[in-house]
Formats: sequence, C-alpha cells, structure tokens
Amino acid sequence: MKLTYLAATAALLMPMAVQAQDAAMTEIADGVYHFENFGYSSLVVVGDDGVLVTDTAFVPRAEAMKAEIAKVTDAPVTHVVFSHEHYDHIGGSEVFEDAQIVCHDACKYVTEMSPMFPFPDIDIEYEDELTIDLGGITVDLLHPAAGDGVGTTVAHVPSADVVFSADMYEPREFTNPAFLEDSNFVGNRIILNTLLELEPAYAINGHSSGNSLEALQENAELLNKIYDEVTRQLQQALASGGMQAVFNVAMSIGGELEMEEYADWGHYEDGFPAYVRRMAFSIMHGG
Repeated sequence: MKLTYLAATAALLMPMAVQAQDAAMTEIADGVYHFENFGYSSLVVVGDDGVLVTDTAFVPRAEAMKAEIAKVTDAPVTHVVFSHEHYDHIGGSEVFEDAQIVCHDACKYVTEMSPMFPFPDIDIEYEDELTIDLGGITVDLLHPAAGDGVGTTVAHVPSADVVFSADMYEPREFTNPAFLEDSNFVGNRIILNTLLELEPAYAINGHSSGNSLEALQENAELLNKIYDEVTRQLQQALASGGMQAVFNVAMSIGGELEMEEYADWGHYEDGFPAYVRRMAFSIMHGG
C-alpha cells in the first residue's frame, strides 16, 4: 500500500526496524533499478565501474538499499545524489562510506542552516547539468529550476529512457498543503515539462510506488493549466488595478478557481486550492 507523503515523514520520525520484505528493487532496464521502501523511491544505476543511487533518506533505508544492491552487483556505490536539500532525503549517506555526495550548487546555502539535521559534506557540486559516467552507462543530472527546495536535481538515464524526480507530484493526488511551503510551483512546472521533453519511457517519483510515465504527464498538464489560468487573472488584475489588485487576486484565487476535471483526485477539496494559491505566489515572487 502506497504511503502518503505525511505517512512517509511519520515513518522517518518513528523508531526504525527495517524488515527485509519492506525493500523492493525492480529492474527497469539493463543496469537501471527502482528501489523503494518506507514510502520512498530511489533510482539505482549500476555501471562497470560503480553504482549511483539517489536519496538515501535515513540509515536503515540506506542499509536496506545496500543489501539489495549487493544482490545484483559487486561494484561499489560511488555516487549518492540528493534530489534536494530537505532533511528526509539527505540522511543515510554514511552507509556508503566511500561514495561521493552530489548536490546542486544551491545546497551549500542551506547546509548549515538547520540546527537539527546536519548536512553531509558535499563532494561534487554543479550548476546547470552534470554527466556522471559509471562505466558503460551514464547518468545526466539536471537543474532546470528550483522546485521543492532550492537545490533541486532531477536525473536522466539516456540509455534506458528513465527519469527521476522527487517531491513535485503524486499520482492522481494532491500533496498535503502542509508540505507545499517550500515548493516553487513555477519551477515545478518547468521541471516536469523539461522531463517530458526528454521523452522518457519511465518516471520514478521520490514518494510514489511504480514508475509509470502517466503520473508525470498528468501532473505536468495540471500545473500547466493552473499556471495559464492564474497568470491570466493576475495579468488582468495588474492591468485594471495595479499591484494591490494583483495581491487581492492572489489572496482569493485559491478559493475561487475550480477545475472539476480533477475533482476525483485525492484531496481535491483542500489540495487544489492550495496548489492554486501556491502557484499565484510563486508567479508573484518568482519562488
């Protein structure tokens, strides 16, 4: 049963006792795997020279991942890639003691800000894109925009037509509004559209089971529709009443705009207004 984002976070905060049956690693293509447990999903790419993994999350999960990887290869994990800087994605990297930690350059601005969750030392930073050669297979890391958090990284395995992202969508479900505070919805839209432009066959999402492309496509369409309508109304308000009118629309549009075609998605009643409001302020503030 799929855990929601809230349940996944609760799982992180409770005492952890990883059961072997909790972990699942599915081969998508030669050398490319989808690892999932505790409501988290990771990309695992196995090359001749090493292994790349994303979002270890916390120690017991990383240990379970390490055990599953050992079943398919003797190659060491050489790269741990963080999809972004949030605490529930950056833990556990110490399980892969010889791996290099990879995070977008913007991560350095937040690594020392939390008094509770120290950030691992970053070995490799990049700005726009970075290709990692694992021997016989490469992984492209991309930063199309800031999404959830500021140090957003998505991954693309060209040879397998697989993409990976985290915390920007859920299959036919609206994310709990409590977890939208740090999301740039303009950026999320850019990122999802960029991933689709890569014409992937599979899309792994950091908090969802399965790797269907459909969820990515549907959520990109949703954000595009919200962006277009919110932009139209904000521009109309600016032309007729200036910035005060724009602010008034941003404050009210979440309770006024409806898109009934999404009414059957989970948490539509509270989630859709929150998406609209977040998009409005992302457009206004650029984040």
